[in-house]
Amino acid sequence: MAAVEDLWWDKSGFWFGLHTLYDPVRIPYFRAALAGLKDRNKHPRLLDVGSGAGFAAAGLSDTAETMVLDRSFDPVSQAGPSGARFAVVADAEHLPVIDGHFDAVVASEMLEHVDHPARVVEEAARVTKLGGLLLFSTPTRTLWSRLFLISAAQRWSLTRTLPHDLHNWDSFLTAAEMTGLLDRYGFQLLHISGIGMSPAAVPGAVRALWSLKTGRIAFGEAGERIRLSLTRSTRLAMIGVARRVEGPSIHRLEPTHAE
Repeated sequence: MAAVEDLWWDKSGFWFGLHTLYDPVRIPYFRAALAGLKDRNKHPRLLDVGSGAGFAAAGLSDTAETMVLDRSFDPVSQAGPSGARFAVVADAEHLPVIDGHFDAVVASEMLEHVDHPARVVEEAARVTKLGGLLLFSTPTRTLWSRLFLISAAQRWSLTRTLPHDLHNWDSFLTAAEMTGLLDRYGFQLLHISGIGMSPAAVPGAVRALWSLKTGRIAFGEAGERIRLSLTRSTRLAMIGVARRVEGPSIHRLEPTHAE
């Protein structure tokens, strides 16, 4: 496969394919969670950590005053189309932000790429107001994700469409581990769901991946054709929302157990 391109908003590029793949699922989910922010604050503030060029922020910037933050300059320098008001180069494990500054923090598709995800959650708790929200999505460490997201998508020559080193399965969190981190750092889990696809969407996804593999379509179009959806099981990936509270939390909804 071709090398990963540096142009994040190039509609034929790899990074834009992530935008067209994930955003139809995560943006409506996050928007629903953020719906009440303006009831508490007429000018809510949202921080998108590990933002890349701000794909998530692009779908949320009309809900709050948005800051995108990534440890790499290249994606942050391309964040203009995201609609974010501020773009910052910094490490999500050491946020250059005062305590309790944000009404919401988004950590989407980034916890699997950091050295210390616990530190990211701890920092998110520090900069989030009491009653504010943490919105997250990340692959789940299960045998299913190892088979499909690592072996099939990154390693097997017949099926791979992703860079071989994009994900490290050992860096994925289980749903129980994610829930534990939220509890440890003062977040109350409000809801958690899986990300996957319905059986009816599988044939279309297979056709899209084969067309991508054989060079007939680009990443952006492949992402559009693969119809991800919310699922009851977190066996491939999870998405959720938690509220910042004082002290250890009591979970309102337990995560769906991975199959």
